[in-house]
Amino acid sequence: MQCMEPKSFPWGGYMEASMTARDAYVRKLKEQLDRWNAEISKLDVKAKQPLASVKDAYEKQLKELRGRRNAMQQQMTEIQKAGDHAWDHLRKGADTAWKAMEESVKKAWAAFK
Repeated sequence: MQCMEPKSFPWGGYMEASMTARDAYVRKLKEQLDRWNAEISKLDVKAKQPLASVKDAYEKQLKELRGRRNAMQQQMTEIQKAGDHAWDHLRKGADTAWKAMEESVKKAWAAFK
């Protein structure tokens, strides 16, 4: 295995030398998806508490978050199955989706405060 300079990711951190770039990327995606799932669960609890007048807005935010999360899970699956050359192309799309998901989570928490 060729020695590589540490590779950084858009969310921070570096790839471990013993892992392939794809394995490290998928691991980070899974870890972040797990954190987002926990955030969505917390938001879901909050959505069940408010008055009926704001409940629709909360449900709309949650629906958007779940859709983005599902898209990220699908991209992670595609990256796991992709060949060595194709996964790098898929990563670029996942990076964009990652940033959109982060913004959606921030937006949802701002709306729930």
